[in-house]
Amino acid sequence: MMTASLYVSLAGKDWLEFRRDPRLVLMAVLVTLLALAAVLTSWARVSAHEADRLATIAADRATWEGQGERNPHSAAHFSFWALRPLAPMALLDPGVTPHAGSAVWMEAHNRNPAQARPVEDLATGLDLGSFSAAWVMQTIMPLLIFVIGAGLVARERERGTLRLMLASGASAGGLVPAKLGGLGRIAALLALPLLGAAVLASLLAGAVQPAALLLWVGVYALWFALLAAITIAVSALLRTAGQAQLLLIGLWLLAALVVPRAGAGLAGTLAPVPDPGSFATAIQAELKASPDPFEGDGAKAFEADVMARYKVSRLEDLPVNIDGLRLNASEDHGDAVFDRAWAGLEATYAQQHIAMRWTALLSPLVPLQNVSMALAGTDTAHQLDFQAQAEAHRRRVIRLLNLDFVEHAGAEGFDYKASPALWKSIPDFRYRPMPLAPVIDRIVPDLLALAAWAGLAVVLLVLASRRLVRQGV
Repeated sequence: MMTASLYVSLAGKDWLEFRRDPRLVLMAVLVTLLALAAVLTSWARVSAHEADRLATIAADRATWEGQGERNPHSAAHFSFWALRPLAPMALLDPGVTPHAGSAVWMEAHNRNPAQARPVEDLATGLDLGSFSAAWVMQTIMPLLIFVIGAGLVARERERGTLRLMLASGASAGGLVPAKLGGLGRIAALLALPLLGAAVLASLLAGAVQPAALLLWVGVYALWFALLAAITIAVSALLRTAGQAQLLLIGLWLLAALVVPRAGAGLAGTLAPVPDPGSFATAIQAELKASPDPFEGDGAKAFEADVMARYKVSRLEDLPVNIDGLRLNASEDHGDAVFDRAWAGLEATYAQQHIAMRWTALLSPLVPLQNVSMALAGTDTAHQLDFQAQAEAHRRRVIRLLNLDFVEHAGAEGFDYKASPALWKSIPDFRYRPMPLAPVIDRIVPDLLALAAWAGLAVVLLVLASRRLVRQGV
């Protein structure tokens, strides 16, 4: 049975050797600087986005309220923007935000996709949006942990010091936990400055959901423990440090680079998203194929229905303006078409997400990325939620404008002009962040996948310990 003092001594030995190796220290310093640069870059990006958003809202509102007397339907086409604020935790993990639009143009008869993608503003092909605290912890830190820890057990075996440790009272079964503790200490000292700086910056960026932030940090703590466990298990199971390092680097290439990209490509093949042109063309074709309340048989049927509803025999006897009612009917039909089209699009995204989740069998990075983005409020589900809220606000605004047309246009029809007081009464778009409960419900499969990988790492550690006990080296 290995004593606690001997356990601490063995773990401290690995820390001392790490400090004495200038290559490892230099590597750690470079990664720390890279991590701090990632936090500063994210801070600048989030701050610039918020400043631009607030300035655009103010300018857009001034233009909207300053349009003077105008027909409400003309104003509905003039309309204004719905702008998405970046969640404070987007500073930790930008997720899909560099590739997703943050502005929706809200106008009558049309549901527009989000525009103003940050990647469109990049001067080069480098995706700076992915350069973040999450990117460093998902991609660079695993490689550093693998390089540092590959020889912690295997190198002792090569040098012959493993037998000396056992002769001095260390148990073969207790050696693996001691080495894991040593690597865990090194990993913690490397990760804590990055985690601390990133969390502090996100707290300063705005109101953060404490539970989401704590869970995000906890998931990354599990990630680093998982990496350390796999590293020590491989180092103990293989004969030489070179073999362990080669295998771990191969695992890193597979898990961090190959599987996520191959999985994304496979998901896109299995559930292809229609290109924007085809998507818009299909919607317009369906809109044109339906009865038009303004022309032809559609207009006659609509007029008959309206007169029956208001119990009059002539359009001239209607107490409201029929053109305003036509506009509302046109919006109702268009909304139904948009709902069907966007529901199909969202179903395709869901199919892609399911297909991508299966790659978690080959890489724990996939479920980690899903959890990280979801908790940061930057995954596809949050983007679709923003677009849905923008669409709901668009419909509310158009209904208010059409209602004014219906009630006040009278015989003037489209010559009627509303006063600027109507524009001032129209509310601004305000995005409501998604509650945490549905977010957690959505990532349960990913959390279970991470737990399964952690269980596999524990099994590998047990096998490594038993091998040392059985062979004595």
